[in-house]
Amino acid sequence: MRVVNRSHPTFAKRLWIAEVWLFLYAVLLGSGLSSATAQDTTVAPPPAASRSDAKESPETTSQNSTPDAEPARAPDMAPTENTADQRPGLLGKLNALGLTGSLRSGYWSSNRLYDDRGNIGTASTWLRLDKRFENGLGVFAEAFGGREDFRADGNDIARVREVYLDARFGALDFRLGKQIIAWGRTDRLNPTDNLTPRDTRLLAADIDEDRFGSLAAKTSWNLDAFTSVTGVWLPEFRPNRVYLRPGISEVIPTGSRNWALKLDQSGKAVDWSVSYYDGYDLSGDLSASYVFRHYRTRVVGFDSATTRGAWRFALESAYTRTEDPDGTLAYVKNPFVYTVLGIEHDFGNNTSGIVQLFNRRVMKYQTPSAAEQLHAILTSQLDRDQNGVSVRIAKKWWNETLETELSGSALLERRGYLIRPRLSYAWSDQIKLLAGYEYFDGSSNTLYGLLKRNRLLFTELRYFF
Repeated sequence: MRVVNRSHPTFAKRLWIAEVWLFLYAVLLGSGLSSATAQDTTVAPPPAASRSDAKESPETTSQNSTPDAEPARAPDMAPTENTADQRPGLLGKLNALGLTGSLRSGYWSSNRLYDDRGNIGTASTWLRLDKRFENGLGVFAEAFGGREDFRADGNDIARVREVYLDARFGALDFRLGKQIIAWGRTDRLNPTDNLTPRDTRLLAADIDEDRFGSLAAKTSWNLDAFTSVTGVWLPEFRPNRVYLRPGISEVIPTGSRNWALKLDQSGKAVDWSVSYYDGYDLSGDLSASYVFRHYRTRVVGFDSATTRGAWRFALESAYTRTEDPDGTLAYVKNPFVYTVLGIEHDFGNNTSGIVQLFNRRVMKYQTPSAAEQLHAILTSQLDRDQNGVSVRIAKKWWNETLETELSGSALLERRGYLIRPRLSYAWSDQIKLLAGYEYFDGSSNTLYGLLKRNRLLFTELRYFF
């Protein structure tokens, strides 16, 4: 175990410098392989399998999706392929090598550090290398760097989100390196998504841009055109990144015994999967001495989805066995069952809507004492049952150049809710404007109430190359 104080949001320099070298190595490897193969052969298009396990982004579809669709974690990084192929000069050459990216600048009325600082300017560069070759080998890397808050005491940010190699041999797919593995078929609330973390401190305008990868080895065996078995081993553990107030520290496990299995069927009338995860808890537990500790968990999960005409139905549920199976340890989560049921409808005219009901049921429940209440709120175990509803309505306008969305969620027993309007406007193939607002409210014994200081308005301008 190692003790880390992460009260300051700036990333640890030793870690991100090493990761930047990995990213640059992947870029050079992709360029070298491209040069070696381009002389006598045409690069084949990528196979049907995706470059990520993440489900299709709910921002881009209202139809049934599979876990192997283009991931929600990947923000738009470049113009369409045809446009990129026509670009002259250096940018066209970089695009042909599989390297794309964006320059971003934005304004945020608040940060996500639970303080009173506001009026924050941001600027960053995002780069992505995505190249697959005729021999079945592929290389992928994505990184960003920039600055959050231009003031003298602002934060420099840098991260390599993913950098990995993958290959296909017959019915087997292999992937090795730092990668994002996101499981689940419901919309943004995913009980089976327990493998790789998020950074809630990051000022990210797109849903799922706060994800970042962990070092992992993943193998998928395609039993037929619809069914696969996937095994994952994570030799390192990376937890969710949250802002830690002064006086709060964190113990991060160093064990390598983190693994998962999934049996998945996609492409038939009903898509489904069953999964198992044995590893450390991404979220952790806050002790009486204000130390976040990450205990081992075992998660058995199930998800399914089907489409009937303009309707889509999805169900996802997971049972988590914690290190307190009898419910006797005050500052360790009890075992719990987390279930999400979603109904989505395509109304036509580029309009869709989703309603989801969610429930967290705590096993071996005992009423928390006053001293244990903060831990119970942070882990959603203040009550035996936590019931809630989430809603999302989306519409595209002006030949789909303008995308608008209104989403939110609320607890049914206690007063707590989130409202999040958002819009995205594509001025051209290269220029995009995003804006949104996040409004939290609720009583102090809900997570929504604790996040009141994180209410914020944001705008961001992107240039893609």
